[in-house]
Amino acid sequence: MFYPLDLTSTRTSFKFPPNRQLKVKGIATREFLANPGCFNSKDLPCLVVLKDGNTTDLTVGRYAGLEAYVANDHGEESMELAIYNYNNRSGDFSSKGDSGSLIVDGYGNMIGLLHSGMPRGGSTHVTFATPAWWIIQKIKDQYPHADFYRTGW
Repeated sequence: MFYPLDLTSTRTSFKFPPNRQLKVKGIATREFLANPGCFNSKDLPCLVVLKDGNTTDLTVGRYAGLEAYVANDHGEESMELAIYNYNNRSGDFSSKGDSGSLIVDGYGNMIGLLHSGMPRGGSTHVTFATPAWWIIQKIKDQYPHADFYRTGW
């Protein structure tokens, strides 16, 4: 789902990490999210993402390039990304209790932090996340020496 097949073979370019755990190693930029270079079966921009939630465990979804800017009456601003279920058979991308889960792409780039979902019948069909690039920038504005990639102390 994450890695297109190499045109010269029937194998994907994916290599399992030695410990079978995907390492978070980067942040998807705003520019990348606006034009991910990945397309769905209808040739529309689409980025396959995953998260490991407290309630739903590991799930796969699709970020379809919908970024929203939100400001309340007090001038507080926020950004949101819309994440859809991967397909009709994949089940819900998120559920109550998954808030705060990190959403990443298949290369380990942070996409966003899950904060809410919009139910449709008995199913959540849209999950909302705050973009990681926006959160990291806000943290770095306050704490310029924050290190998000340390692997040891």
